[in-house]
Amino acid sequence: MRNFKEMLDKDLDRTFYNAEEFAEVHRIRIDGIDRNIPVVFDSEDAEARRQMLSGDHAQGIYQKLIVIRIRLSDLEKEPRQGMRMWIDKELYKISEVTTEYNELIIELVGEDE
Repeated sequence: MRNFKEMLDKDLDRTFYNAEEFAEVHRIRIDGIDRNIPVVFDSEDAEARRQMLSGDHAQGIYQKLIVIRIRLSDLEKEPRQGMRMWIDKELYKISEVTTEYNELIIELVGEDE
């Protein structure tokens, strides 16, 4: 019988990070890493954080906030707060990183006028 971690990895790979289910493959560039990997955009978490932060930026400036989930094994190392990350051709700044098992939950902020 397999251990729990092996079962969890298999489930994440087959369902959550499957491009035919929840994930979308995007080009990620960060800290010398440049590769196409499955990314899950967490719109519910992003909306909750947006509501908490409303009113925290200057009038007339729109902050684009997104939350993504990526397998740690796809990046090989954990990014840090303040680093810059490109998703395809869009540049973001990392405002928060949380690790849950083999998964990174990354809050990104991009500013548009």
